[in-house]
Amino acid sequence: MTESPMERRCAAYRDKLKGEPYASIVPSRAPELKYHGNIGRAKQAVTYSEWIYNAETRRSSRSVRGGEIYRRTADGWELLHRVEQGTPESELPWKQQGAEPVEPGPVP
Repeated sequence: MTESPMERRCAAYRDKLKGEPYASIVPSRAPELKYHGNIGRAKQAVTYSEWIYNAETRRSSRSVRGGEIYRRTADGWELLHRVEQGTPESELPWKQQGAEPVEPGPVP
């Protein structure tokens, strides 16, 4: 299987993952790698959006800057989502799946 453009751009930062339960890699942001205490902040980092106007259709739509979201596990880091740059907000993977990842928490 071939690598996507976002996968290639994020590859250089994967070895720096550590710390908080979630991380985002966004190549178009500085710093490219950030850690997050919850999944919501990681999603915000990847989906920071901009309005794009299509003169042909005379419509505006929002698209995202893209990146990768990771969750820390006992074995290291697990890729949760990869979002390509320019993806419409309506096509984000967690909106397509219809279910949010479960937040880590204490076991009762």
